[in-house]
Amino acid sequence: MTIPVYLEDGGNTGSKQHVTAEKAAFVTDAGCPPLLPQKCRVFREYLRSAAGALSMDVAGTADAPAEFFVAADADDDRYITAVNFYAGYGTTGELFEWFDSGAALANGCQLYYETQGDPVYIHDAMITNADILRLCVPGIMDPAWESRNFAATNDYGFICTVDLLRMMPPFGVKLDRGTLQRLVFAIRDDFTAVTDAFNCICYGFDRFA
Repeated sequence: MTIPVYLEDGGNTGSKQHVTAEKAAFVTDAGCPPLLPQKCRVFREYLRSAAGALSMDVAGTADAPAEFFVAADADDDRYITAVNFYAGYGTTGELFEWFDSGAALANGCQLYYETQGDPVYIHDAMITNADILRLCVPGIMDPAWESRNFAATNDYGFICTVDLLRMMPPFGVKLDRGTLQRLVFAIRDDFTAVTDAFNCICYGFDRFA
């Protein structure tokens, strides 16, 4: 013997959940957002050093990386959905080198986030322009990956974006509130002579109670 069960609207309208002929629950978009308080706010912040610097034309080593990061918020969960790099340098660059230095990096840069005390690497050793561009959208398939007039007239450079929504759907990389979790770009080589401008902006949203 079966017992009929109905899913009914909790607003006392008498509306019941519809089931299709294929025995699937029929669900549709109402076409407008619900009349509820907003629980998210836009987040935009440069990756910064512990001292607050945002310019990443610095020197680091494999043993003592120069770290630029975004940290978790004390009160709200933070979701990072995109990481946007801006790089400017003096002469034209090639894909096999880092910026216009003429060679690949010795140690490379690392992009990672920290969770449960362990780093999760998005890339563990970017040593060439190709490494950073293939991580991004549209990446090196775009024939116009390099442009002009960045830090100064006729300078070369590029802007590219790591789409974390594609890697971590549906909300990107989460930094739990009240923790020491971070999203980090670690520089393990000397950048002071290979760039005129290098920085990074993180985008996403904070989810509050």
